[in-house]
Amino acid sequence: MLEKLRGIPGDVPWLRHHRLVRRIGVDLVARPRNPQWASWLGLASCLLVAPVYAENWQITPSIALGETLTNNLYLTSSNKTSDLVTGITPGISIDGHSGRASLRFNYSVTQYLYARESSQNNLQQGLNAFGTLEAIENWLFIDASGTISQQNISAFGKVAPSDANVDNNRTETFYYSISPYIKGRFLSSTEYFLRYTASGTNADSSAVSDSTMSQWLGRINGDTHWGPLSWALNASSVSTRYDVGRDRDDTRYGLTLSYRLTPQFQLSLIAGRETTNLVSLNDETHSDSGFGILWTPSPRTKLEGSMTRRFFGNGYNVAFSHRMPRALLTYAASNDVSYQPSGVTNTGQGANYNAYYAIIAANNPGLSPDAIKAQVNQVLQGRGVPADGTVVNGYLTNRPNLQKSQQLSLALLGVRNTLTFSATESQQQPLGVVNGLTDDYSLANEVTQRGFGVIWGLQLTGFSSLSLSLNEQRSLANGTGSLDTKTQGAYLLFTTRLSPSTQANVGARRVISDGGVNANYTESALTAALSHSF
Repeated sequence: MLEKLRGIPGDVPWLRHHRLVRRIGVDLVARPRNPQWASWLGLASCLLVAPVYAENWQITPSIALGETLTNNLYLTSSNKTSDLVTGITPGISIDGHSGRASLRFNYSVTQYLYARESSQNNLQQGLNAFGTLEAIENWLFIDASGTISQQNISAFGKVAPSDANVDNNRTETFYYSISPYIKGRFLSSTEYFLRYTASGTNADSSAVSDSTMSQWLGRINGDTHWGPLSWALNASSVSTRYDVGRDRDDTRYGLTLSYRLTPQFQLSLIAGRETTNLVSLNDETHSDSGFGILWTPSPRTKLEGSMTRRFFGNGYNVAFSHRMPRALLTYAASNDVSYQPSGVTNTGQGANYNAYYAIIAANNPGLSPDAIKAQVNQVLQGRGVPADGTVVNGYLTNRPNLQKSQQLSLALLGVRNTLTFSATESQQQPLGVVNGLTDDYSLANEVTQRGFGVIWGLQLTGFSSLSLSLNEQRSLANGTGSLDTKTQGAYLLFTTRLSPSTQANVGARRVISDGGVNANYTESALTAALSHSF
């Protein structure tokens, strides 16, 4: 039946041999509202797991049982409802790589059962997947990714501390992306790159418009007879389609000349044009010129940045990192057009994972990527630190927006202690008007979100750990409205390993929220969980 539904031939041998993986990649994530994206993701999963039998691949089923005793299930300011919530979570992870393909696939489904409020029983999915296939050796590649996650509808509504809470400001959101690209070299010193990406977002809430996006990105670059001078021709085209509201298009092309003044410092000049209808009904053409720098004073320090004059003013991207023997400091800032919040499209391992990977890799230059990954997971699990340290994931929008953001993070790795700190601020302004659908920009012409988080982890023994997390998230409206939502939380978690494949934890949390749209509440909860992988 699967082959008939998806139009995939049933007599292909590797498809028959990997029926389980195909069903996870297609059937489990298929949704009646928009089956097209599930077909794309399912086909991509089939392609990317083709060599699963060949080399280093791990398929790990798991099961988890969680209990949450909360004194405010509905996150209300009065008439609080206490409840005991049971979560049963089967899941599967596929992680591996061969000479031509790699895949990281994590899927789970949680059945929440409420002891008192049984009418709220619900099923929630979770997916984080990314894979790549080298379809033609050294020339044609295919990237595919997908997420299923809980996303906030409004920046000014409640921010739920747990998926077990009942919150009408949250909706299950699906995102997919499939991206074939080619790259190669000609004339000995010239490289080319061409990528096409098709992606889409689908939310369960009718308050949010579904969208699809197609994007072309091309580059030709090379060196010159003057050794320090290099050049690059860049072009991009983005088309976004919304269920409600008009379509948006943006096309850019330009020339970049780069000159390496010293081995550590490079200066670039950028000149180009941009045609867009992001802020008007008709296409408008603007100059797109600026400069860039690349400074690497040492192997441990890097500063890279660019600024261009665009239709909305000065657009820029800045990235700085400095690595110490047991620490990593990073800073990033940007002012650019945003089509989706980072929480929807992020298929990475997580900010904390990336930070500790960089520290461990630098201190162990001879280790293989798999060995480094194993050490990172040992640190995170052994200290009770989540892989993702994101404080503010944003909110769903019905139109593109201009986003000015900056992020600062610090990760410290000790013998038994870890400490991570992250802070972020973003300002979003809507680009254009959407008729027939309201969102946060109907209340404010600018939304500012700020947040910070501190996570301390301590390895008590070889089998147990203790972690403490403190965070704050704040959303402010600038314009006709005067909304201001602030949510603060403290989380304490004790984790122990009962066997190599079994882990248990108990925790407590306290959350205080005020302001916004019906966002005043306090909540205290006790949690416990038992998980086992097979």
